[in-house]
Amino acid sequence: MRTWAKELKAHTHDYVRRGGKENRRKQVSRIIKFLRFTDSNEKITSLQRLGKWHVIEFWKANRDLSDKTANDYWLGICELWEWINKPDKPPKPHKKSQNIDKNSDSPDLMFSMLSNVIKAARESKQMSIQKLANLSGCETTVIVEIEADEYGNATVSDVQNLLRILNINFVIEKPA
Repeated sequence: MRTWAKELKAHTHDYVRRGGKENRRKQVSRIIKFLRFTDSNEKITSLQRLGKWHVIEFWKANRDLSDKTANDYWLGICELWEWINKPDKPPKPHKKSQNIDKNSDSPDLMFSMLSNVIKAARESKQMSIQKLANLSGCETTVIVEIEADEYGNATVSDVQNLLRILNINFVIEKPA
C-alpha cells in the first residue's frame, strides 16, 4: 500500500464514521480519485507534499466536469486540505458558465490566420490574456505566442481549449 494511502486511511476512518454516511463516502471517493490522478502524474510519497499545483493540474485535466461535480470535488479537496493542515483553501475550478455566453449574436467572420482569430475573439469579448489563461489552463506566455503567430510552446490541445473557451467554430473549407 502506498504511503499516502496509509495516511489517508487514518483520516478517512473517523470522517466516514460521523455525519451523513453516503455523502462522506462519496467525498472520500472523490478525494481518492484526485490522489490517484496526482499519483499517476507525479508519484507522491506523502499527503504533506500536495500543493496548489497538483489541484490546478487536476482541474486542467478535468475541464469537462459539470459545475456541480467540480464543486463537489473541490469540497472534497478542501476536506483533504484540512486533514493535512494546509494554510489556504485549494484553488477553485473555473465554472463552465464563466467561460463565455454561448448564445452570442456575433456575425460570422472569416480569418486566414489562427492567431488573428484568437486575438480578435478575445478582444471582442473584452477578455484579458490573464483571464483567458485562467479559463483555458494555458500559460499566458503560450497565449501571447499564439496571438503573435508563433507556436513554439503551444500544443494542439492548448489551441483547442482556446477555441472552445472563446466559442470559435473552426471550419476548413475545400478550395472550389
